Amino acid sequence: MKNSQRTKQPAIGGSTNQAFRRSPTLALVDAMETARLAGQDVLSLSTPSFEYHNDLPMAPLSLGLKLSAPEGDPALRQAARSKLFRRWVLPDHVLCITAGAKAALFAILRILGEPGGRVIVTAPAWPSYDDIVRISGHQPITYQTRYDQGFRLDPAMLARLLAETGARAVLLANPGNPTGVIASKAELDGAMAACTAAGALLVLDESFSEIIADGQAWNGSVIAPHPNLVVINSFSKNHHLQGQRVAACMLHAALREDFIAVHQALISSAPSMGQAAALAALQDGKVVNYAASRAVAVDLIRRAGWSCLPNQGTFYHFPHLQDTAHTVSRLRDVGLFGLTGDIFGEAFANHLRLCFGRPEAEMVEILRRMDAAGLLSKD
Repeated sequence: MKNSQRTKQPAIGGSTNQAFRRSPTLALVDAMETARLAGQDVLSLSTPSFEYHNDLPMAPLSLGLKLSAPEGDPALRQAARSKLFRRWVLPDHVLCITAGAKAALFAILRILGEPGGRVIVTAPAWPSYDDIVRISGHQPITYQTRYDQGFRLDPAMLARLLAETGARAVLLANPGNPTGVIASKAELDGAMAACTAAGALLVLDESFSEIIADGQAWNGSVIAPHPNLVVINSFSKNHHLQGQRVAACMLHAALREDFIAVHQALISSAPSMGQAAALAALQDGKVVNYAASRAVAVDLIRRAGWSCLPNQGTFYHFPHLQDTAHTVSRLRDVGLFGLTGDIFGEAFANHLRLCFGRPEAEMVEILRRMDAAGLLSKD
């Protein structure tokens, strides 16, 4: 594809020779810690600030503190299927518990065949996707969506890219991180048809499935069962269990043995305490309501004059800034640290990931500091 064409449709391409990168969130943590040691009072604009609840009882597992079966504890698998995956009707799929979503992604990508294959990653995407593809022995290829097209997937373009590259899988976060966009049924149907024609897997990462603002769009974002469909979910964001390293994966029964073999070789089984915490969270049934914090973020974006698509899911907005460098500098002056969009792809350098996954009072403080920095209009 010629470069001139990229102004009219999603760009195709992506380096496959980059070294593994350090986590941008950990780099942000280090920068904030340096500022704290220098005496500055700092907050993160781009990462969540969870309120952890210590009154959640640990659910009893049949395994106690021993290793579970490699596919996970039966009680947790049953609960995850009926709750995390309640939108999906996949009678020929099995559910496996994994040591986090990254382990699930690695295991499914590792069984794609001999090393050296290609995997399409829809961008903007969390940088870990590319690294996991490389660690699994394959080459990431970027399918780049566009802000002015609503970060929407064009199935015809995807089919073309699959044919050109011979990719073995397509990786799509739904809802999108950092975009907050929910893929439509038409997009998913088109992507599934393109993958089927190419003999590739469609891998959906639904790690924010419980953090949804547009319920109608989310309920419609499902497709018919297919052997090439894989759906991954996580307890980290949905239930504030990041440190427990536990996720779930729905995949066709024909893939089960190879998937379990890879995951078992990697980590035996998901940590028992993490599985107990996940089961307790599902039985408790509580999900944090971010409506108030989201409302503050929407007001902040409006007063800052930033252009931004509505948030449909996740606790992220991905606004477009007019002068990113100047804005980031002013934010740092008032102790606000953020992740600019270039970490999700060079084409998104003028974006900022704004996270409202925090108590409302903290969002109000962020609003106050931005007002003090002169970055907000007066109502």
